[in-house]
Amino acid sequence: MADLDAFIHERRETLFAYFERDCARLAADWVLAKTGTDPLEPLRAAGGPLEPKRLLTALRYVREKGGFQQAGEALLGPSMPGALAGRGDVVLARSGGPIGRVSGYCFGVCTGQHIVAQGTTRLEFLPLTEGVAAWRV
Repeated sequence: MADLDAFIHERRETLFAYFERDCARLAADWVLAKTGTDPLEPLRAAGGPLEPKRLLTALRYVREKGGFQQAGEALLGPSMPGALAGRGDVVLARSGGPIGRVSGYCFGVCTGQHIVAQGTTRLEFLPLTEGVAAWRV
C-alpha cells in the first residue's frame, strides 16, 4: 500500500509540465500507487485523447464529458461532495493563481487537512473548503 506522505514528499518540488506533472497526472499517479490501476490509461493509450499530448485535444475531451467533474466521474465513478473527502481521496478543487491554469479547477489529493495539487513550481496545498467533488481511493 502506498504511503501518501512519501508520495507527496517525492513530488513536493516538481515543476508543472502538461501531461507529465500536471494536476490530472498527480491524482492519477496517486490512484495508481494506491490501487495499481491507472485511471488515465484509457485516455493515454494509442488513439486516446491524451496520446497526442496536445492541450486542446485534452480540453476537448473534458468539454465533451460536460466539465471536469463529469470527466472525473467517467474515469473514477460517481463523485461525492468535496467536503466529504478523506485522506487519500482524489478531489476536484476550485483553484487559481499558479494552480488550475486553464479552468480555475484542479485535481488533487486530500491529505486529511488540505488538498495537495500540482502548482507551477511545486506542489501547493489548498484549503479543504475548495473541494467541489471527491472520489474515494
